[in-house]
Amino acid sequence: MCALLSLASGLTNCAGAEVHLAQDGTYVVKVVKISLDKQQVHIGSKKTHKGSLAKITPEPITVPLAITLTGRGILVKRTARIDVVSESSLQHLFPTLKLAEFYVQHFVSGAHSFVAIVRREVADAVMGAFKKQGAEVLMLSLGAFVVDQVIPQLNSYSEVLRFDGHQVEMNADKSWKEYNYQSGLTLGFPLKIDIETMPEEYLLAYATAFQLILNDKLPLIEVDADHIKDRLEEHAAKLKFKKYGTLMLFVFFALLMVNFLLLSMYNSSNQELMSKAGKQSYLFENRQKLEEEVKGKENLVNKLGWNKGYRYAYLCDQLASSLPKELTLHELQINPLSGNTIGLIKDTDLETGNMKIKGQTTSVYAVNNWIYELKQKAWVKDVQLEKYAADDQNEAQVFTILLNY
Repeated sequence: MCALLSLASGLTNCAGAEVHLAQDGTYVVKVVKISLDKQQVHIGSKKTHKGSLAKITPEPITVPLAITLTGRGILVKRTARIDVVSESSLQHLFPTLKLAEFYVQHFVSGAHSFVAIVRREVADAVMGAFKKQGAEVLMLSLGAFVVDQVIPQLNSYSEVLRFDGHQVEMNADKSWKEYNYQSGLTLGFPLKIDIETMPEEYLLAYATAFQLILNDKLPLIEVDADHIKDRLEEHAAKLKFKKYGTLMLFVFFALLMVNFLLLSMYNSSNQELMSKAGKQSYLFENRQKLEEEVKGKENLVNKLGWNKGYRYAYLCDQLASSLPKELTLHELQINPLSGNTIGLIKDTDLETGNMKIKGQTTSVYAVNNWIYELKQKAWVKDVQLEKYAADDQNEAQVFTILLNY
C-alpha cells in the first residue's frame, strides 16, 4: 500500500498490535508492521499470535510499538458530547469510576463522546509483557475507535462499517453514531487500503500502527496517561538526535572551515585598513579640540535662547497686536540678563525663554485684561505681574510684567 504523505515524524517504521483479551484468559495478538519510505506508507508483515503474559509473542518486536486493547475488561460507553473528562463528568456512565484505578480514553466524533476504560493493572500487565521481550509500548488505545484514522483509506463507502466483529454506524460526514461488538460480524467483501487488500482481522492493528507512525500529524485516539506519552516524546527525541547528530557534526565542521577562511580574509583586510588608517591619522588628531568647540557653541546657542524656536520680530509683533490702547510700553527685554549686574560684564547668564515688559497705564483693568489675553496664546507658558505702582510725577500707574514662553 502506498499513501502519499508529508514526512515530519521521526519514525520511519513501527508496529501496531491489537491485543484481544479472550474470556479464557489467553491473549490473541495481531501485529502489523508498516514503514515510511519516500513520503509513502508501506504495509509490511501481518501476524497473529496466541499466548499469555509469560510470553505474549513468540518473537520479540524490535521496532517502536503501539497497542490497542479489546475484549474482556474493556468497557465502552456512548454519551452526548462532553468537553472535560473527570470523575464527576463520567459518573452517569461509570458510577464507581476512580481515575486513579483506570485508564480512560475519550473519543469525540460529531455530537457524541465514546468513552472507553480499562483497569490499570490489566493494561500495565500487557505492556509489561511486551517490555520483557524488548518492546516498550509508546501508545495505548482502547476499543475499535483508532480505526477512525484510516476510514478515509478504505474501499467501504456505506454508512455502516463491519470488520472482525466490530460494527460502526456513521453519519454522512463519517462521524460515529453507534458502535457495538458482536463476534462473527463481517463486511462481506474484501477490505482494501488504497489498492492493497487488508484482511479485516488486521485492520485495527494497521490503524494502531498508522496512528503511531504519523503521531505528529493526527489527532491521537489514545488513553490519557502522561507516563505513556512521555515514552513517545523521549523516543522521538532520541530519533531526532540520532538522525541529526551526523548532520550537525558536518555543519559544525563546515562552519569551522568558513570561519577560518573568513578570519584569514578579514585579517588581510585589517592589515590593509591599518595601513590606510596610519596615513590618514592626522584627520583625528584634533578631534577632542573640535568637540570642545562644538560644545562651547552649543552652550552659547542655549544661552542666547535660539533654541526656543521663535523669532524676536514675531514675539514683538504678537505683543504689539494685542496691546490695549490704555497701555504704553517703555521697555521690552527678551531673554534678559539674570540678576542685577552693574559695571563691566564678563560672563553673565541669559534668562532664556523669558521677557520683561515695562510700561504705564491709566487703568489696572486694562493690564489684567492684557495679561489674560497673553495667557491664551499658544506660545505663552506663563504671565505674571511683577510690579504695579503709582507714578505721581506722570500721574499714571507703572507696571512690570514677566512673560515665560
